[in-house]
Amino acid sequence: MKRPAATISDNEVTTNTQDAYVSESDNSTCGQQPQCFAKCSVWNRNFIAVPQPRKKPSPTEGERAVVEGLNALSIKEREDVYEEIHGIHNANTIEETPEMISRAVDDLQKYISKMNRHQKQAYELTRLMSPRFVQDRAFLLMFLRADLFDVAKAANRLVNNLELKLELFGVDRMAKHITWEDMDEDDRAAVLNCSSQYYPELKDNAGRTVWVAAMGKDEYKTDNNHFRCSYYTVMGMMMGNDNAQTRGIVGIAHMVGLSEKKFNNTVAFRSMKLIEAMPFRYAALHICYDNPNLRGPIGMLQLIANVQNRVRFRAHFGTFVECQYQLMTFGLNQDIFPFDSTGNIKTEKFMAMLRDRIQKEAEIEEERRNDSSRIEYPRSVDVLFGRGKAYNDFNGNILMYAHIDRYKGRYQQATSRDEKTLIAETVLLTIKESGGRFLKRSKDPMDGWVTVTDTVAREKISHCFRTRLK
Repeated sequence: MKRPAATISDNEVTTNTQDAYVSESDNSTCGQQPQCFAKCSVWNRNFIAVPQPRKKPSPTEGERAVVEGLNALSIKEREDVYEEIHGIHNANTIEETPEMISRAVDDLQKYISKMNRHQKQAYELTRLMSPRFVQDRAFLLMFLRADLFDVAKAANRLVNNLELKLELFGVDRMAKHITWEDMDEDDRAAVLNCSSQYYPELKDNAGRTVWVAAMGKDEYKTDNNHFRCSYYTVMGMMMGNDNAQTRGIVGIAHMVGLSEKKFNNTVAFRSMKLIEAMPFRYAALHICYDNPNLRGPIGMLQLIANVQNRVRFRAHFGTFVECQYQLMTFGLNQDIFPFDSTGNIKTEKFMAMLRDRIQKEAEIEEERRNDSSRIEYPRSVDVLFGRGKAYNDFNGNILMYAHIDRYKGRYQQATSRDEKTLIAETVLLTIKESGGRFLKRSKDPMDGWVTVTDTVAREKISHCFRTRLK
């Protein structure tokens, strides 16, 4: 039986949505292999590259891409999408059992272990720093639920999330959840702008979590301030939120009052790619706008969205009140939104939620600091004891090798053991003065790291001198 096609009221335009865009290719290099995991903006830059159009698409191409995506579905699949968007029924809800979850978590870890090393460099770095972090069941389950327990998709989403995290926050924060203390003043200002909001009461009629982003009302110093704000907001929204993880979230991008000039193409397009690395899925995605000149940019967002998000993408044109009424047909009542009657942002509920979150983060961090019996994860300036490429490529070890190379001529010319010990001591003190520690694994790797004595550290430095002089 032939599928009835979805329709759209415009002149027919044929387009190949796969060919409409190409990923930006960045062949720049820093002159080093991607082994130094410090804040390098070169080796992982392509992760959220801005798609570059081969030609300027017409305003209808994005809408047509949505129709093509729907037409590719079976009648049952299409009905499921419509019902999920309207909050009537969620056919994607999976019945979870402890046995099924355990099996899926094991399969996910096995799949990641077989992935190409170059594809998962940030993951391997995080696993080296803290096996406990990347093996945490709740952390892994977020990504499995985001892709409906498709292990391959969940694995790619997880390693991409860590690549993104490394790009935005650097090495020292890889083995921990991002907190308020991990962001700088400009990042915090972007959060406190309250243009990106979620809170417990912000739900649709079906009880699903709603995330509202007021584009045009957001203020940030640099694009990365915006992305770090988004990362912090989304991860906070999803962690421990079983409802959002299992049922998906409803996203609303509020562009009413936004001028074409103020529409930041780069941020908007990169945000669509960034979303695909976050541990959630959209049950529905709505964009509200009142400027007809934004129809083209919104169409481009539809084009670059993945198929799952594209078929759930709905654009609403009209005034603030008209868009509110349109959203009501999707189970989104006016009284839940963080806007007053004129469209200005209300901040009280979001700020109350944010204060609670910051307080809980501080309590967890204080508890961690008080546990002086172990070091949960190393810093980027620490030197790690261990064998293999992962240890040799750790940033702190690379810094130690650089100090050794600086002194190896003197070490080679030294005629007595005492003189060589003094040179090794010089390297040791240099590293410690920069905040570095010499760490080895606890007997149980899941218990973190312990500091070695200065004698053991000097022996390692001396061994490295001898090895590099061969």
